[in-house]
Amino acid sequence: MNSKIYSTLFILILLGGWFIFGDELTIESSNQKGSSPCQEPLTYSLGDIDSRFDITHKELVEIMDEVEQLWESSVDKDLINLSQNGKIALNLIYSEEQKQTDAERQFSSRITSKEQRASVVEREYKRLSDRYEKAEEDVQQTLDEYNSKIASYNQLAKEWDGKEATSKVIARFKTLEREISTLEASLKREKQNLSALRERTNAKTEQLNKLIKEHNNLIAEYNDRFSKPRKFDQGRFVKDGDNQAINIYQFGNRAQLKTVLAHEVGHALGLDHVNNPKSIMHNMMAEQNMANLQLTEEDISALKKQCNL
Repeated sequence: MNSKIYSTLFILILLGGWFIFGDELTIESSNQKGSSPCQEPLTYSLGDIDSRFDITHKELVEIMDEVEQLWESSVDKDLINLSQNGKIALNLIYSEEQKQTDAERQFSSRITSKEQRASVVEREYKRLSDRYEKAEEDVQQTLDEYNSKIASYNQLAKEWDGKEATSKVIARFKTLEREISTLEASLKREKQNLSALRERTNAKTEQLNKLIKEHNNLIAEYNDRFSKPRKFDQGRFVKDGDNQAINIYQFGNRAQLKTVLAHEVGHALGLDHVNNPKSIMHNMMAEQNMANLQLTEEDISALKKQCNL
């Protein structure tokens, strides 16, 4: 083949939402604490839920139920309940950070889609390339056999040059002529097939190189737009007199939202930050196991202390 793949497919592992910013993300709260959680359960209601968040009220309540269970199971007490007139308003406020997160997620999806398309085309190229190599081998094999028959014919003609050939020799000449004719026809077909495969393979190479270039350009643009560190609040528990709210400003996926809510509910229960970076109540979101969110000993100890247990 005349064409080769000159581009390189650079694969970037894209992480959605807060993972992009790692340790730069913080969760902060006001210094004011909520009421004693073990004497009387806190109540919350759904407040302003910006429609631009990709979540329904039902899904949000389901996540809050999981958060409630997380905290309540540690002390075997009813700590927080959903109520139509709940004292704490749960708000999802669409911030500039969330707009940036959504844009990053969409851009990541474009890169993933382009990468998947390139992978499909690469497999198609590999199949065509394998077929081309096999066709090359077939042509060479047929050509070798053809040349061998020609050599045998010429050798026989040389041996009988100027002599009266017997019927057996004449029959041998005719057999070789038929075999040479058959091989010549096969060689013609195989070369035509090889030429067609060469064109298809080269076209697929060009297509793959174009996709790789587009993929790499997208990654370069992604890095230019989204790789710069940013620091901002994802959520905040606020209390102003009798007015209390849990405000969520940004999350990348369901697991992250649950983690942020669990943290802010902890503040609503009156808990401060703890030192263990794996704890829900740590002030940085980096080392928590969001796939299987659990309270650490420090989280539980802080809650028990708040509840005088």
